[in-house]
Amino acid sequence: MKNWILGLLVLVLAGCGSGDGASQPTVEDEVYANVVGLGDASGDAAMFQAAFVSGAAPENREDYSRYAFVVDGTAEISGDEATVPVKVIGGIVSSQGDDSAAKKKTGEKSETKMTWKLQREGKEWKLKEAPLPG
Repeated sequence: MKNWILGLLVLVLAGCGSGDGASQPTVEDEVYANVVGLGDASGDAAMFQAAFVSGAAPENREDYSRYAFVVDGTAEISGDEATVPVKVIGGIVSSQGDDSAAKKKTGEKSETKMTWKLQREGKEWKLKEAPLPG
C-alpha cells in the first residue's frame, strides 16, 4: 500500500509544471549565447555578419577563430542594450581550416578580460562591440 501511494504521489508531482515541457531561455541566456558562439560563427562569413548588428562586424573575422570566449561575470542589461564581461582566451588553434591549420604551433595561452556590448535588433540580441586583445 505504501508503494502504491508513493507511486501515485510521484505521478502527480511529475504532472505538475508549466505544461510546455521546456523552459524558455532568459534574456541573459540569449545574450551569453551570442558571446560564447562567436568563435564558431567566425568560421563562416555570413554567420559572422549575422552575429553583429548591421554594419558592426569587424573586418578581421579570421582573428576571432584564434580565441575562445567565456562570459566572466554578470551581464548588465538595460532595455535593448547589454554589457557583458568576457574572458578572451588566446592560444587556441582553429580547426575550421584545412589540416595545415591544425598543425600550426599555438602561442602561449593568454587570458584577457574585455567588455563586449550587445544590442537587441527586433527580437534577437546581436553583438555591437566585441573587441579582441591588442
